[in-house]
Amino acid sequence: MIDNKNLLKLLRTELQKMNNGDKIRFLTYKKDRSILVEKDGDTFTIIENGYRQMVWENLTKAEVLKRMKKLQKIEFPRSNKLYLSK
Repeated sequence: MIDNKNLLKLLRTELQKMNNGDKIRFLTYKKDRSILVEKDGDTFTIIENGYRQMVWENLTKAEVLKRMKKLQKIEFPRSNKLYLSK
């Protein structure tokens, strides 16, 4: 479990460590909403599964962090703690 307010800081460090094919999933406490970040070669893919079901492909690290900041407010608006799955 991680604090929702530390999500972006944690993601920034994890993106640096990720190898090709690695995945990170953030889930709410009830596990009914999630955001999956996957590394595909030099780019990243974000899969949003919750309030909306959307996929963003071919993102850079900066684009992932920018998109996650927006998704955090949409998918986890009242969550204080999140599950982290690697």
